[in-house]
Amino acid sequence: MSNSGKYSKILVGVDDSENARRAFFEAAHIAKRNNATLYIVHVVNNIMGYLTEEALSQLQEEGHELCRNLQEQVETIGLKEMIIISEVGSPKQLIAKDLPSIYEVDLLVLGATGKHRLQESVLGSLPHYATSHTDCNVLIVRR
Repeated sequence: MSNSGKYSKILVGVDDSENARRAFFEAAHIAKRNNATLYIVHVVNNIMGYLTEEALSQLQEEGHELCRNLQEQVETIGLKEMIIISEVGSPKQLIAKDLPSIYEVDLLVLGATGKHRLQESVLGSLPHYATSHTDCNVLIVRR
């Protein structure tokens, strides 16, 4: 958080789950109240390396389209700036560690659960990981 007690850079991780959608709208309203930049992040999980280049390209385009659709839904509230980030790799590493550091984020907003609940039960959830590994404040949106 900046010295003024306001957030200036907010990062929200999205997928096509309802919880991620809720997190996005919460992040957008916080960004509006704080006159902050909102970073909308979608990560295609390819940590196992099994996706073909064609599949990766398709999933990245779908993720970018999801981000653009969310962005359009809040354009009327007048946010300072919204930046879409589309990445391939480990969502935990990118969303909880790398991107907050690169963009000097002071608030990370995540949905309580994502669309891959089975994977989360085996590998652990991104929100749980983020609360232990992120250097900025973390807001977990449940409803």
